Amino acid sequence: MSRTTAGQAFMILMVFWFTTGAIAYGNDYEKRLRTLEEKYESKIAVLDILERFSWKGDLRIRFQSESTETPGVVDERDRGRLRFRLGATIHMLEDLDIGFRMATGGLTARDSGNVTLDGGFTHKAFDLDMAFFRYQPTVAGWKTVLQGGKFKPPFMASEIIWDNDVTVEGIGQQFSRKIGDTTLDANFGQFIYDEFDPGEDIIILGYQGIITQKTGLGKFKVALAYYDVQNTEDISTTFSGSSTLLSNTSEVKILDLMVEWSEKIAGQKLKLFGEYSQNTGDLASGNPDLDTAWQLGAKYGSSGKKFGDYDMKIIYRVVQTEAVFDVISDSDFHDGRSNARGFKAEGSFGLAKGVKLRFAYFDTQEERGTQRDHEKFQADLKFKF
Repeated sequence: MSRTTAGQAFMILMVFWFTTGAIAYGNDYEKRLRTLEEKYESKIAVLDILERFSWKGDLRIRFQSESTETPGVVDERDRGRLRFRLGATIHMLEDLDIGFRMATGGLTARDSGNVTLDGGFTHKAFDLDMAFFRYQPTVAGWKTVLQGGKFKPPFMASEIIWDNDVTVEGIGQQFSRKIGDTTLDANFGQFIYDEFDPGEDIIILGYQGIITQKTGLGKFKVALAYYDVQNTEDISTTFSGSSTLLSNTSEVKILDLMVEWSEKIAGQKLKLFGEYSQNTGDLASGNPDLDTAWQLGAKYGSSGKKFGDYDMKIIYRVVQTEAVFDVISDSDFHDGRSNARGFKAEGSFGLAKGVKLRFAYFDTQEERGTQRDHEKFQADLKFKF
């Protein structure tokens, strides 16, 4: 072989070697790049899922002192308590969310998330408090909320009717529309309270209309509601809870009227409010006609957004024996019993954003009948995040 031919062969071999090496390197580089892209895409997918979650929670540490006086007996009790709640809303679609919340309180608790600090450092229950879907379309100009599962009552807040820790089970519908300075709201709920076999299930049907009007003299709000607690009169039904209705054979059909006025005074919001409720159902034979509840109150200020902000609130309330379904009403006022009258005073002071101190005092008595005087003091340190 001539020297020229050998040189050409060598050059061909070198070109082939470089070419195949470059191709192999390119394939390896492409594989590594594809692997990195897949890892990046998987991390982006995880971040996208996490961005759909909106977390929130709160912790409350409480000291509570209470005294109950009956003829010849005074019962006093001091204790530490806590409540912890943690939940999230998962944004699935443009107008569809899924939500849940876990809370202390225990499986038998319905109107309180508190646990008492005792039991020799034993673990505290932490259970499902809410789990729901929320669909929020706009229908014919009305903002609409349709929800189902276990969720907060879809009504204007009223502690005469609902304790603020109660979460209902069933479905709810809310409709809202603003027309100039007027806002119209219509709220509905269909809830299962207890299921029985034999016996009729206890179902709560709620209907509420609200009108809110802004004026030069402040904002006025009027809400009218009707709550039909079905089948409490069924003699084969013994419902969950410790209701002080004189007999569970009475009907519970509550008509509830709330009025509210609010305006800024000296840079802080002042709110005056009143409420009147009447059980329009047929009472069991022999039960007295004690079917009315009412309250008047005022609140000034707002707290928990920064250091030094504050609020104050005072309420006077009367709840007759047959007026409400008291197993779901305010559990702090007269220990959650009906046949009660008295007042509640409370105030809060902000320590930082999401942190505040709260103090509350209750002084209540039986509305009529045998003496039972109840005093309660609460001091809370609250964190909201």
